[in-house]
Amino acid sequence: MVSKLTHLQVELLGALLESGLSKETLIKALAESELHHHRESQQLGAALQGEKGEPCGEIPHLPNGMGESRMSEEETSDEGEDFTPPIMKELENLSPEEAAHQKAVVERLLQEDPWRVAKMVKSYLQQHNIPQREVVDTTGLNQSHLSQHLNKGTPMKTQKRAALYTWYVRKQREVAQQFTHAGQGLLVEDPMGEEIPVKKGRRNRFKWGPASQQILFQAYERQKNPSKEEREALVEECNRAECLQRGVSPSQAQGLGSNLVTEVRVYNWFANRRKEEAFRHKLAMDSYNGSQSSSVPTLASHGSSSLQPATPLSPGKVHGECQAEGGRGEGDPQGHMENIGRTVAENGYV
Repeated sequence: MVSKLTHLQVELLGALLESGLSKETLIKALAESELHHHRESQQLGAALQGEKGEPCGEIPHLPNGMGESRMSEEETSDEGEDFTPPIMKELENLSPEEAAHQKAVVERLLQEDPWRVAKMVKSYLQQHNIPQREVVDTTGLNQSHLSQHLNKGTPMKTQKRAALYTWYVRKQREVAQQFTHAGQGLLVEDPMGEEIPVKKGRRNRFKWGPASQQILFQAYERQKNPSKEEREALVEECNRAECLQRGVSPSQAQGLGSNLVTEVRVYNWFANRRKEEAFRHKLAMDSYNGSQSSSVPTLASHGSSSLQPATPLSPGKVHGECQAEGGRGEGDPQGHMENIGRTVAENGYV
């Protein structure tokens, strides 16, 4: 049986078994998956016939290029009454067969429960580390509205959901092509115009996936400043985890595109963690020193009445106080000296 499997299938099967799945559980899951795919194929019906070259069922045309809208009372509260998704205009750049197929698949998704499809799209974004900003840039949807729809199931008009689902269908095909052509380098624009037209916008920034972050944080606990060899080993481990998360072979890591983990990115990740740790330590020390210094004036204020130093007396003051003793000091050297001694003693000089 193994001889009938492709290299990719063998690697994926090995990864599943290494993850702890038993043979019985895997067989049961395959049986359930077969049943699910069989139901899906029956539901697709005429929609999938377009991909096989057979004529698709007729789809009524609206200004946005989609089937008839099914507006609910909740959806009518959405903003943007005459919203025309810009992504729908790009259908004109596709071949008639591909355009018809995409319309049919999107129309099928529109018939599904919107909340179920929203969770499916959100799961796909998380699986491939795709930021919602990319969806917004391509579809023209509002960022806040999209986030609420994906996270809370907030109602969205049919035309806007059609734009979201169109992006979803195209992105799946685009990602599949990236991994298929991973050994030949990243995809470039096809001169024959057969590739999916992608809206030119801001380039996607690299985003650490949860699988890679877990690996790096565990490595940081062991070694906060790994060597170049250790970083390269982490690169391989992270890319393998990202590929398995997407259900593809680690040998197709180049298909990760902007999410490909490199040695430089691992180096920067560790450097940033060390800076964050040093900054937190500095804040803690500043807070501790501040509390210590604020307690010193409090102690001094409580003891000020008993710790005041004696006020020095000038010779003139001493002489004046001696004269105030009823005139005893005049012409009496002995009395004069006694008065000086008593005054000095009273003022803390003895």
